[in-house]
Amino acid sequence: MQEADRKQITPIELAAAMMQFTMKSIENSWETIKPVVAAYLKDPILSESKEDELLREIYIAALALEIYCIPHAFDTDVAHLVSLGMGEVMGSDNLSEHHLSESISQHYLPRLEAVNAAAPADLALALVEEAATILYDRLELPLKPTDRVNSLLWVKLFPFLVQLVGKWPILFTKFEVKQKSSEIIET
Repeated sequence: MQEADRKQITPIELAAAMMQFTMKSIENSWETIKPVVAAYLKDPILSESKEDELLREIYIAALALEIYCIPHAFDTDVAHLVSLGMGEVMGSDNLSEHHLSESISQHYLPRLEAVNAAAPADLALALVEEAATILYDRLELPLKPTDRVNSLLWVKLFPFLVQLVGKWPILFTKFEVKQKSSEIIET
């Protein structure tokens, strides 16, 4: 697709599209991992509230990776605008009540930064592995083995998270970020 064929959207619209794309991917794939997750509950029937809690944790992990990868997915100027757009979306009334930013900032971003600082040979793989490790540790499943390496949950969770991330290049082929946007106010 040529650059002229791409639809122009604001950084906020691009951030919102990525978030929706990620959530839809989770919803579409949930049934593949749901039985494995349920096996680590004392009562293997997932309540609606427990399912919502687990979906939220998975979404936070995927979103943390997508946010962390903004500077790697775009050139410097576009990455700056998309980061600002993501900040606007995350700070919106609709999302701020869910405290997604707090979980991402507290649990994911510092550890992803440490992985990046270690300069692994395959940064993408190392980042996803770290996010999956954090997610595994955060999932409140009473029968979950403490040693994730020998856990069926880990064997299923890691590739599940891998398939959820990496949406920026897909979106960037369809949309062009407006370089001048009155929606975003830099502070």
